[in-house]
Amino acid sequence: MKYCLKILVPVMVLGLLLGISGIERAYGEYPEKMITYVVPFSAGGGTDRLARILSSTAIDHFGQPWHVVNIPGASGIVGWKDVLKKPADGYTILQSSSTPIIALLMEEKPALSPDQIKIACYVAGFRSIVTSKPGTEWSTWEKFKAYAKKNPGKITVAGTMSNLIGAANMFDQAGIQVNLVPYPSTGGAVADFLGGHVDTLAATASTIGTLIPQKGVAVVNTSDIPLSPKAKEFKGVPGAKDLGYKGMFFPRWVGVHPDTPDKIVDSISQKMGSLLKDKAIKALFKKVGEEITYLPRAEADAAYQDMVKAVKKTVKLLK
Repeated sequence: MKYCLKILVPVMVLGLLLGISGIERAYGEYPEKMITYVVPFSAGGGTDRLARILSSTAIDHFGQPWHVVNIPGASGIVGWKDVLKKPADGYTILQSSSTPIIALLMEEKPALSPDQIKIACYVAGFRSIVTSKPGTEWSTWEKFKAYAKKNPGKITVAGTMSNLIGAANMFDQAGIQVNLVPYPSTGGAVADFLGGHVDTLAATASTIGTLIPQKGVAVVNTSDIPLSPKAKEFKGVPGAKDLGYKGMFFPRWVGVHPDTPDKIVDSISQKMGSLLKDKAIKALFKKVGEEITYLPRAEADAAYQDMVKAVKKTVKLLK
């Protein structure tokens, strides 16, 4: 019996070491098969567009192709819940935005919690910029603020929920009241702005840029991230930080199942960083009017937590 134990113990230890080595080797070789890249929105939207741009050269940086899958529904929550049903192995990646966060925090009994995800990185993001028609009584920030103080709730601001959250956050700090008008799509908000049904529009820089200077003038950037100095159409437009306010930036974040091993999440973050430096990707982002805003895992997770806190506070203004 003693002889058997002397043989058995070393064998067990060796087996354990080989098992650990095998696990580490498997993680180190990630990925070894195709990755399912989930977009929780319909095809053709901003998140879907960027996912397909990234997938075009993903194989060069991940070593495996991506299969982009659209799983829309409930403001991005259906796709998110689908990811949570998959194995926590890094082969199902979710690219989303602030939209499902806002939807969850507006519900009394949300379907899931914003922390049911492990953030890998940020790939891009957008600012909420308020614009007016040229020559109005609120066509500059100072005029807008003064008019809103004298006429509380009179100025109507149209936009999707994310853009309105950004505007509401800054207006609340400025102590002014406006009439926020939520739209399910940016297209509808733009159409009503151009048709004169609403006074101002809160939208992304790429959308506002198409209206300037004939159909619109940028009033204020409600984000604390400045606009590109190369964007001449936004020259002189103040940002939240310039005015002493805490602005909001809305990310295109990338996440995986919360139980995914850290080593795999770090690998996704690093490979995504490499992908975003690809010249072809940079050119395509520029072509569609998007700005690459890469944040690696640790920075992205901290920014994500800050965004959730800010949305939780500001979303009350829209209820």
